[in-house]
Amino acid sequence: MRSVRRLLTAYACGALATGLPWPLLLALAWDQYADSPHGALIVGLVGAARMAPYVLLSWAVGSVGDHVRRDRLVRVTMAARLVFLALAALALATDRIGLAVAASALAVTVATPTYPAIGAALPRLAGPDRARATELLVTIEVSSWVVGPALGGLLLVEPLRSWTLVVAAALAGLGLLLCAGLRIPGPVERAPDAVAGMLRHVRRCRPALAALALAGLLNLVLTTAGVLLLPFSAEVWHRGGVAFGLATACLGFGALGAPLLARLVTLTAWRGLVVIALAVALVALTSLPWPALVLLAVTGATGVVVESLVTGTLQEAVPDRYRAGALGLGDTIMVSACLVGSLVAPALARYAGARVALLLVALAAALPVIIVRLHPARRRTTAYDAPGEPTGARPDPRGASSVGATRLG
Repeated sequence: MRSVRRLLTAYACGALATGLPWPLLLALAWDQYADSPHGALIVGLVGAARMAPYVLLSWAVGSVGDHVRRDRLVRVTMAARLVFLALAALALATDRIGLAVAASALAVTVATPTYPAIGAALPRLAGPDRARATELLVTIEVSSWVVGPALGGLLLVEPLRSWTLVVAAALAGLGLLLCAGLRIPGPVERAPDAVAGMLRHVRRCRPALAALALAGLLNLVLTTAGVLLLPFSAEVWHRGGVAFGLATACLGFGALGAPLLARLVTLTAWRGLVVIALAVALVALTSLPWPALVLLAVTGATGVVVESLVTGTLQEAVPDRYRAGALGLGDTIMVSACLVGSLVAPALARYAGARVALLLVALAAALPVIIVRLHPARRRTTAYDAPGEPTGARPDPRGASSVGATRLG
């Protein structure tokens, strides 16, 4: 377990490093281009540059971990991350914002195979501790989407601003040092057609399809709810940006409480969706922000637990030779759902109102459970426990991991 802890610490450093620069880059792009004719488009492209590599590439590059030695792949991606972040720091020092954005986006791009490779290796690397190890890995992955930019935001104060990318490069360097010498098992059997074979296997595997569909729905629900908190805080709470900031922080940092929640409560995917639906609905019914903050933290933590069940199902349902690719495909689906949620939420709030929009999001979270209840004959086609399902009908996906998290871009 010591090597697993070292590997996960290295991954946490690398993940924080790639998330750290973006608040500064957005602020600089806004300052420089906001008044130009295409300022809004430029700032939007800078914001999208962090998510785009996951949407465009994860489904394909995740399979790299099914072709090569996974320990070598992790070290190469860590080293490339360091190189591009150092280049971004140099570019920013010479006021070349465009180059800094491009280098930071390339740092994200080269990092995309890392998470699938580690996730695919954990069942053999961690052995009987794989549930706990997967729990930590997915919590780190998703929390980094919140914690990295949060730390980057704290560095926006003037004395520290110029050090943001230097700190990011230093974190990437620390991650590279920590993973030096680690041995990570690769696939026992390498598939000659890793990408095409993975896609064929997933298409024919109902548990994997169900897990990926749930991952997309989960991230769509949580991202849409997170964006809706902005109009909701103005229309209902009448507290503006301060309340929105607190609500967003509770929703995002709630992910860090997922390991505790997993130990206190035994959740299946179905129960997790019900908890999220109820919590979001109760938030929609509040008239003050303070009661909602606890509900949002529970929502964030529950989302992490449910996503870990998705990760565990993919680890169980997909053979080792395709596993990293399947996890990369999951990344693409989840981040794409985040982008869709970010686009849909403003229109939903405009036409339905923030409160009704949140209630609709809660209904969307509960929809799979409602469908299963109404169509009991279909329960056998899902990878998740449902009330009334015979015990032992199939391998329990919960045995593979117990915590994951959602990405709130």
